Amino acid sequence: MLKNMIIKNFRSIESVENMALGRLTVLYGPTASGKSSLLYAPLVLRNFIINPNRQADGLFHLGFMDLGGYDACVFNHESGRSITVSVTHENNNVNLFFGLTFSKSAGIINLKVDSLDMQAKVTIPYPVNLTVALLYKEGEEEYNINWNGILCSVVPKKPTAETQQKALAIATQINSATEFIKGFDIAPHKRGFFKPVYTPVAVSPIPTTEDEVASIIINDPNMAGRISTYIEEIFGRDFRTHIPPGTASVYFKTTDKKSRTPVDLVNDGFGVNQCTYLFAKMIRSDVHTIFIEEPEVHLHPSVIRRFVQAMLNFIREEGKQIIFTTHNEQLLISLLTFISEGIASPEDIKCYLVTKDKRITRIQEQKVQKNGQIEGGLSSFIEAEVKDLMKFLGIK
Repeated sequence: MLKNMIIKNFRSIESVENMALGRLTVLYGPTASGKSSLLYAPLVLRNFIINPNRQADGLFHLGFMDLGGYDACVFNHESGRSITVSVTHENNNVNLFFGLTFSKSAGIINLKVDSLDMQAKVTIPYPVNLTVALLYKEGEEEYNINWNGILCSVVPKKPTAETQQKALAIATQINSATEFIKGFDIAPHKRGFFKPVYTPVAVSPIPTTEDEVASIIINDPNMAGRISTYIEEIFGRDFRTHIPPGTASVYFKTTDKKSRTPVDLVNDGFGVNQCTYLFAKMIRSDVHTIFIEEPEVHLHPSVIRRFVQAMLNFIREEGKQIIFTTHNEQLLISLLTFISEGIASPEDIKCYLVTKDKRITRIQEQKVQKNGQIEGGLSSFIEAEVKDLMKFLGIK
């Protein structure tokens, strides 16, 4: 699980130190406060891991959105600053830290695993041509580690069957730092299916187009059925695919259980549509951490509660992690209610109020209690709604 992040000099974020994350993390606050930047920063790091041999400007092309070049994304457009994105995750009870600090022409890669602390100064673009060598000792045995900033190889100084097996385990543990980052994915604002029929296409490392996500569903024989269980839980509909005989065309269909009326997904409500897209992204086998922008989009308030419960079921049953932004007080209140009812544990939930002080994003953790109460209350989040309600009721 992604345990915390460090982000510096990225867009409106001047410095966020050790932002602790839960199995489900909620980011809420005013419009344009920097919530989405907290989701985009780890994707910039993922871009570097996947292809470090590109110009710094290219790291900010996220597939679904191009944030511009380095000068557009560095804090306050101060090109003399360096951007930092670092993440820590836990693997087999071991904390692994991987970070990148970079400018337009150079960077520093840092990886920490237990007592290992490796650092590599590289050029940007980085053709992965640097080798950092160090000696690692475990017990009485010594191992030579060769690391290029992305991956490493480990060789025992005294090769035996036991030390070679141990060397492989050490290399696997170290390399899991970057493999973990490849498991990030995002469901951006622009999501959904806008055609009745699809044919498979090539899928990119961060699939975001409707054809790519449709291909994920088509290529996995179990995906449609798994999506359907969540769609039925939330909307009382099922989801299925239909392939006419003798064709390569795949139709996406839903059926309202009450009216027993099947329709093409594109002709169903868009709340159903965007959630189908969303769960396809979440269920992908090679994804463990999913970032979501405003999952409540197009959902009726009566549906939001069921959607929140489905997300809680998802993180518990699938063992994955969700980090999302929201402007919806009903979603947050539903989540807190489930905590008060014992359906969700406050240990699994992190809530952050994200605001902007002039040009700088500020984040404030608001701890959740067992009774569902949130530290600091929700007044800063639903202040406008409270004022309107008081006026409506004639309360001064």
